[in-house]
Amino acid sequence: MKSLSRVARYMRPYTWVAIIGFLTVVLPVSMELLVPRLLQQVIDKGIRAQDMAEIVRYSGIMFGSALIGSLATLGQGFCRARISQGIAFDMRNDLFQHIQSLSWVNLDRLQTGQLMTRISSDVDVVRMFASAGLALLIRALLMVFGSLILTMLLDLKLSLIIWSMLVLAGFLIWSIMRLAGPRFTVVQHKLSRLNTIVQENLAGVRVVKAYAREPYEIERFGRRNQDLRDENIDVGRLMATVMPVLLILTNVGSVAVIWWGGLDTIYGRLSVGELIAFNNYLMIGMAPLLLLSNTIMMFSRAEASAERVLDVLETTPAIQPVAQPHRAKSISGRVLFENVTFRYEGVQEEDDIMGAQAVAINRNGQDAHNGHSNGQNNGQNNGRAINGHEDVLRGVSFAVEPGQRIALLGATGAGKSTLIHLLPRFYDTAQGRILVDGVDVREWEPSALRANVGMVLQEATLFSGTIRQNIAYGRPDAPLADVMAAAQAAQAHDFITRMPDGYDSRVEAGGTNLSGGQKQRIAIARALLADPGILVLDDCTSAVDMETEFRIQEALDTLMAGRTTFIIAQRISSVLNADQILVLEKGRISAQGTHAQLLADSATYREIFASQLGVDESEIATL
Repeated sequence: MKSLSRVARYMRPYTWVAIIGFLTVVLPVSMELLVPRLLQQVIDKGIRAQDMAEIVRYSGIMFGSALIGSLATLGQGFCRARISQGIAFDMRNDLFQHIQSLSWVNLDRLQTGQLMTRISSDVDVVRMFASAGLALLIRALLMVFGSLILTMLLDLKLSLIIWSMLVLAGFLIWSIMRLAGPRFTVVQHKLSRLNTIVQENLAGVRVVKAYAREPYEIERFGRRNQDLRDENIDVGRLMATVMPVLLILTNVGSVAVIWWGGLDTIYGRLSVGELIAFNNYLMIGMAPLLLLSNTIMMFSRAEASAERVLDVLETTPAIQPVAQPHRAKSISGRVLFENVTFRYEGVQEEDDIMGAQAVAINRNGQDAHNGHSNGQNNGQNNGRAINGHEDVLRGVSFAVEPGQRIALLGATGAGKSTLIHLLPRFYDTAQGRILVDGVDVREWEPSALRANVGMVLQEATLFSGTIRQNIAYGRPDAPLADVMAAAQAAQAHDFITRMPDGYDSRVEAGGTNLSGGQKQRIAIARALLADPGILVLDDCTSAVDMETEFRIQEALDTLMAGRTTFIIAQRISSVLNADQILVLEKGRISAQGTHAQLLADSATYREIFASQLGVDESEIATL
């Protein structure tokens, strides 16, 4: 009940609708509670007295009360729909807005599949309770207590039968609620885990097929699906006990009323009409309890879902701005890393984060600390080391002057992508600090800092919409001329103009109707249009051929003039002209300098250079 009471604040905007809705519940219940007394009058004053006028009179009143109750029930349906849909609308909006405010640290914990379940399934469970469960609960309570009061007015002695039946039924319901509540929490948790697997596999279906891992993924899904089925069966067995027990209590109570009340009727202490009315009140009081098993199930599920929704809403963003943050519309691009150490916090459950692509990466024996976005788990979870206590970066220090090009080289898992993810403060350092234009990134307003850092990640992410909208994502108000200029610089203009609708051509979700190279060039155009002071290219030419890479590099040479640029590249040819090349090994900078300096001083750099050219290190000097 605690979680549902905490989400009750979503009813405040609909207070007047809720009041009207409450009245439309009370009115039909009142009409139903009136029927046994009217039936008593029909029997005692009409049938027994053989007075047709009384029969017609009370029958007319019964019809009128039924009509009033039906109209009120119709209004109740309108109110329930308005309140429940409004609550779901507001809750989803709040969830989505809050998710947007969370940092990558938070999103590492809250996986995409879980977030999808909470913003859709869990919110819908709460909506269903607000729509039907709450009305049923109020109706049941009103009918139970209303029938108790009316039976006490009829015959205090006979009312003890109903009291005893209701106490027993109440104890049963309370016991089942205590047992069912935690079970429904487990069900929703297992549903989230199942959704996570589905989301991972849909995002990584190409990797699954490339590595022929379909049997493994089918077995993994089947295992989670079986867990969910078994838990639902256990809950179903528990809830199945409610109906038979309540039916027994109702029938026992009815027999007791007829036997005891029948004696009173025989001896003239109770009229036949009163006996029938009393038995009807017993049915009215017990009938809601028969339906209450469904309400209990809805309540327990809603409580579990509300708790999971609140878990997201009450998650404090790990990246918090200072009280008076630094803001700047533009920057010169001076960057300083001072003794930076970083580690990914927490330990994730392996089966939850080993998605389709992470499994493939793991098969190659590669440590996934690089953190490249791969389209799953918000681009964070997959490819993250299971052990969150190891340092990914250790004592990293270097300085970058405005307009310089910095190249990062190193094996997979060396920490290249992690390093650039610290620059726009997607994560906070464990030790040391990072300065942009002489200001610690922790003192910057996060949105202002990120507006000045343009990123093109290894895996291009496009959104459903038009090509123009995707390029102008960072500058929605950019005129078409600027969009086209950015596309031309990224060597994307030619293929865009060949499409049926040009820049207004549709992009499917995830860019599935574009090739990898086309998606990457659109992503580069998007970063260029934003015109940031710092540009980050995270192996962004890996999906294009050598000729296209050369054309892109040629355009970038002009556009990167005066702009600080960080380049992560697998092809060493892409970084030969960098002002600084940082060679990372196991989270440390093992060598730093220009291409010529590193050829002379760094064995690791010479090894990388020689391996890509396909020559021995001894032959490098002759090249």
